Amino acid sequence: MGWEPLGRAPTDPRQLASYVDAQLMELSQQLEESYRPLWPIWAEEAAALGTNAYEWAFGNGADTASGLGIVIPFRCGLVALSLSLAGGSARAKVEVEKDGAIEADYAIDLTASNQGFQEFPLPLVFHPGSVLNFRTVSNTGTATSNVICAWMRLE
Repeated sequence: MGWEPLGRAPTDPRQLASYVDAQLMELSQQLEESYRPLWPIWAEEAAALGTNAYEWAFGNGADTASGLGIVIPFRCGLVALSLSLAGGSARAKVEVEKDGAIEADYAIDLTASNQGFQEFPLPLVFHPGSVLNFRTVSNTGTATSNVICAWMRLE
């Protein structure tokens, strides 16, 4: 989707101002529709991962229990997850919890590597006041310094 002029510019200077205004409005709308910033929300686990465990810490080392987590202040969507596991043969599956409910379709399952990412064709939409958390479903061979990251996009 690219910007294209709204026809030929008028030669009459009295009409030129309204033509330029219309061009700027069209360009502004297209930029607004296509520019949606991304940002990460990450959590860490400084020990071997558990099974069916709420163990991810958002900055202070404490496990974050089900129903708790990061409160989202505006409408946005989860578009990808990335996961980095300590240990060369480490494997794990981690799911997203939204407002106290597991979103099983929004998970990352590293079966062949200890680092990777998962993109989602449709974002998981969070509204103002929604809460994001993570739950480890399964793991093998993990050690310390595991990091999960939710990639959010303004919706």
